[in-house]
Amino acid sequence: MTKPVISYISALYNKADVVLQTLTCLRNQTDIDPEAVELIFCDDASSDGSVEVLQAEARKDHRIKLITNDRNVGPSIRLNQAAEMAQGSYILPIDADDLLPQNATAILMNCIKKYNVPLVFGETKRGLNCTNISATAKVLKADDALAFCAKRQIVHMGFLVEKEIWRAASGANEKVFIQDQSLPLRLSMEASKLAYIEDTVYWLRPANGDNLSRNKIQQHHDRFFSLLPLLGNEKASAAAHDAMMRQIISTLWKLRRDGGKPLPHMSWAFIRYMLNRSLSYTLSDQSLVGMSEKLRQLPEIRRPDSEA
Repeated sequence: MTKPVISYISALYNKADVVLQTLTCLRNQTDIDPEAVELIFCDDASSDGSVEVLQAEARKDHRIKLITNDRNVGPSIRLNQAAEMAQGSYILPIDADDLLPQNATAILMNCIKKYNVPLVFGETKRGLNCTNISATAKVLKADDALAFCAKRQIVHMGFLVEKEIWRAASGANEKVFIQDQSLPLRLSMEASKLAYIEDTVYWLRPANGDNLSRNKIQQHHDRFFSLLPLLGNEKASAAAHDAMMRQIISTLWKLRRDGGKPLPHMSWAFIRYMLNRSLSYTLSDQSLVGMSEKLRQLPEIRRPDSEA
């Protein structure tokens, strides 16, 4: 096998019943040399036979690489672990139960080349329709990638990125359980510029009771701690800082609204939210530290150093 151009990477946890659908959609990508890709799955201590399903596939397909682990620590760490093995020049992450349109990889790659950017995002949708991306889909280019990412509140997969950008960003924030919040922000900060396809390039499987995305408090918690370390980064423009602060204040309001305690009273959280919208109100460093401590007290939050 020659060195791959594209590395598909996926964190795998108890997806034995659907992972073959994801694998099939990757195998069926059009206008891509099948020998120019590798498929890396990093298991997070599955207990449902997911590993055995992929081991059987790997015996038939030399492009599949499977990493096994005996401890469940979450998708952020496992995606980074998969990326460490990647040999391709580009990385395309995908959850082990989601789908890409057949022309997604080719269109994402064409955008990177056409617009001379190291990172390209697209829109996501929940469902199984998985129609092809329109050849006439509008593409936006942003020269302040982090500001664009924060303003658009991009918190999902559905992107292709140069491996060197992933490594410069150190991938997902491993102190945060869910990668959806930190990856787009960290990659955008390192990429400087990006392209964005205004069409669905990534299909999320319909939500069920097992989806991490159904835990709103976990989502808000992870978004806060994904944004916080980037606020003072010297690479963040004033526009990016303002957009991230806006997200943080909005996240604190939503946390309180959705039942997160022991955060400040809902009325005060809402007042701050409205002041930020109308008068660009910001939180001081001291307030952010105080909020961080309160968020660390939230019960039933999965963290990479906690047991499953």
